Amino acid sequence: MKIIFSDFSYFKKPVVFALCIALIFGAGYYLGKYSNETFPAGTFVAKEMPIFYIQKNAPEVCLTFDISWGEKTLPLVLQVLLENQVPATFFISGPWALTHPEQIKAIYGNNHEIGSHGHKHINLSRYPKETVRENIKKSHQVLLSVVDKVAPFFRPPNGDYDDVVIDTARELGFETVIWAVDSLDWKNPGPDYMTKRILEKVFPGAIILCHASDSSKQTHLALPGIIKGLRAKGYRLVTLSKLMEGGTIGRNDPR
Repeated sequence: MKIIFSDFSYFKKPVVFALCIALIFGAGYYLGKYSNETFPAGTFVAKEMPIFYIQKNAPEVCLTFDISWGEKTLPLVLQVLLENQVPATFFISGPWALTHPEQIKAIYGNNHEIGSHGHKHINLSRYPKETVRENIKKSHQVLLSVVDKVAPFFRPPNGDYDDVVIDTARELGFETVIWAVDSLDWKNPGPDYMTKRILEKVFPGAIILCHASDSSKQTHLALPGIIKGLRAKGYRLVTLSKLMEGGTIGRNDPR
């Protein structure tokens, strides 16, 4: 050991140098693995995984809609769903719910399911556990002040998560839900593109991401084709709670 610390030329030997580098990275890995309190959330890859789909044989899929702002797109989306008798699951942000209680009631009153999209629309993996906890709790409290029932599902803003997010949500009684198929409606790529994309990527048990915020200006235009196409393929459209019945949660990311 005396040679190692007094003669730095020792580190010039390739084998010794490589060993030192390995030890440094190994120590960093285990520190990160076991100390979420020491390092910022989001620094390390998540070991816990959210729900991406439901593994099942029944030909069922779920349309989900995130809402964080606006009031123009939602009525158009609800009208299409009503006309086609399609139940869906809506993930709603707390601040939007505070200012749009009647719209929340309209969603709930049309046999759709309501889940939490958090309170502040931020990437939660960048924040400590207490901030994550407060974000999830506050949104849930707001939603319950408007409707009688909120599903035990939490979709983190921007689909951003890590171990802290998933574990904290679970401690509060929520499963973190991402998606298996992204419509890309938030990019407004055109109704035909969205319809084709979903019909090509869908599979039994798929959770499909759409939006009912005003930034998604084409969602309602794509929905009739999406619904018709899914039904032509033999799929039934159900809420997330219904989709989970008789199935196994899929936690491997299929995207």
